[in-house]
Order: sequence, then structure tokens, then C-alpha cells
Amino acid sequence: MEEKKLTMKDYVVETPACVEKNLAMGPALTERLVEEYVKKDYRRVVVVASGSSNNGSVCARPFMHKLLKKEVKVVSPFAFSYFEEFDENDFIVVCSQSGRSTNAIEAAQKIKDKGLPVISLVGNLNSDLTEMSDVGLEWGVGIEKVGYVTKGVVSLALYFMVFALEAAKKQGLIDESGYDFWRGEMAKSMTAHKELQASALTFIEKHQKQLLSMDNVWIVSAGSNMGTATEGALKIGETIHIHATAYETEEFLHGPVFPITPNYTVFVIDSNNAASPRIHAVWEACKKVTDRAYLITDSDMEGDDVIRAKTHLAEEVQPLAYLAVCPLLAEYASETLQTLPGIHPLYREFSKVVEIKTPKRDA
Repeated sequence: MEEKKLTMKDYVVETPACVEKNLAMGPALTERLVEEYVKKDYRRVVVVASGSSNNGSVCARPFMHKLLKKEVKVVSPFAFSYFEEFDENDFIVVCSQSGRSTNAIEAAQKIKDKGLPVISLVGNLNSDLTEMSDVGLEWGVGIEKVGYVTKGVVSLALYFMVFALEAAKKQGLIDESGYDFWRGEMAKSMTAHKELQASALTFIEKHQKQLLSMDNVWIVSAGSNMGTATEGALKIGETIHIHATAYETEEFLHGPVFPITPNYTVFVIDSNNAASPRIHAVWEACKKVTDRAYLITDSDMEGDDVIRAKTHLAEEVQPLAYLAVCPLLAEYASETLQTLPGIHPLYREFSKVVEIKTPKRDA
């Protein structure tokens, strides 16, 4: 029997079960990384990651900063290798879901060359990055066969959140009630994730023509959901093969908005916090120009142009739920339009010049 072709939608649907399992085993899953972190009083946490791993780390950064009470920096491997200064006072973690990203391997080598321990976090321990690491860890995603990863982003964000929670508890930075509160919010996020799945699928049914004729897409947000926005833009761009860009809400107004026409599509992500009035105003302003302006929220707002969860979450954990939306929209449009096989033939020449992954290993 021919094996069923898996899609991003399949992995989005699988995500709540993965998160619930990893949250239940969270202390054990993150124990080694916590042990490494509490060995000394580090100046800051530096996460080195690219693509979706970078976005997942950015999603977790506000939570990590809040609980660890330290600067948390997420930097691309290229910037880390060529432009960043670091030393033994930095707690550095190199992330790559495949463990094969050449830029992550280069960053790890730079750490090694400086005489510092290489701590890596991967989706597959059978990898080149793990092999060169002093501490090689896996974050609990399993093998995600679709290259445009979805479950991996959410599970990575969760891993870093659980790590921060367990480390904060061990260092006495949070009491038992605070610990229980945040574990409860993480668990609740999967209720919101399922609600956003359902809302997104209803949205797709009502907006098929708009989704199948997108050309230029902006995703606008702020705060904890900036990682959600950049991941959404990445998913839409790499699967539908159209231009998609994420902007911080206020920065969007200072130049990027000027090309807007009725043909532009804008997704505005609302974290339902003190910044919401401004975010809603930007959404309303976009609707004056284009009928393709939509809101993603867990507020009480409703309408055909709103994708919403009924479960409200603390904004630091909202990305765990909100990350469900854009992959579902991208999967629908890319599968319907059959864009995934449609990479321009000259890209093959491009890929011969610039390699981004080491060869796959046997499972």
C-alpha cells in the first residue's frame, strides 16, 4: 500500500499531542540543559538559529527573558560567526532541527575554536551538528518529513519555555504558584491551538478566492508574536512562492505600508494586550485600502475577517497557539495551486553554488 503523503496540515494537527506529551515530560526533557545553565551565573543566553528554528526561538525569547531575568538574544548563525562577540559568560545554544544546516555547523565550529563547550539542540540526534557537540540534545519533535516544518517550530518554542521555567524554579526565581501558573498556561495554549485550527479552516472556506490569488502579503504584529509573524511570512513565501514579509506594527507604518493597494493581503496578529488599540487601528486603516486585511486574535472580536481563539492566554505563551494559523493557510493555497513543485528551474543552478545542508544520514 502506498504511504500517505503528509502535509503541513497533518503536522499542525499533530502539534497539540506533541506539546502535551513534551509538557508532561518537561522536567526530564530539559534536565540536561538546565544542569548546564545553572553551573554558573551567566551574563546572558544566546540562541544561535536560522529559519524556522530562529523563529521558534524568537517566539520563546520574551518568556525566557521574563523568567530567567537575563538578556536573551536570538541571532542567526551567519551573524554569530562573522559579526558577534561572545565569551565564556554567555550561555550559548546552537539550534537546527535537521542538525545539517551548514551555517549552524559553522557557528558551532567557531564556539569550539574559542575553547568553549558546544551545546546543540536538534530535532534529530543522528546529525553532523550533534557529532561535533560537547552536549547534544534533542527537543522532542521526532522526525518531521515535510521540509517546511511546523510541529518543530512550536515544540522548539515550548522546549525553551519549559527550560526557562525549570531553570527559574531551580534558581529560586519563581515560586510554586508561579510555576503552576505557567505550566497551566502552556497546557491551555493547546486548547487555543485547536480553536485557531478550526477558525482558520472556516476562514479558508469563506476566503478561497482571496487565498488563491494572493500576490503580496504582509504579516504585522508586535511583542511576543513577532516570531509568529516572521514564521508565518516564511511559510507563505516558501510554499506558495509569493512575496511575504513580517513587520513590527509601528515600523510597518514608517515606510513599508506605502505600496499598499487593494491587491495587498495583510494579516494583523493581535496579542490582546496594552498594544491592542494601536494594532486594531492599523488593521482598520488597512481595511480602508484593501478588502484583504484580516485579524488573528484571542480577543472577543468576531467576523468573517477574523481568525480567533476563544481561550485567552498570557501573551508570553500565545505563540504556541498562534503558530497554527499561517501554515494552514499556506498549506491550503500551496496544495490547491500545486506551487510546491514549481520552484523556478534556475534555482537548481542557484543551489549548486550555495549549499545550505550537509547530506542526509540514514535514519
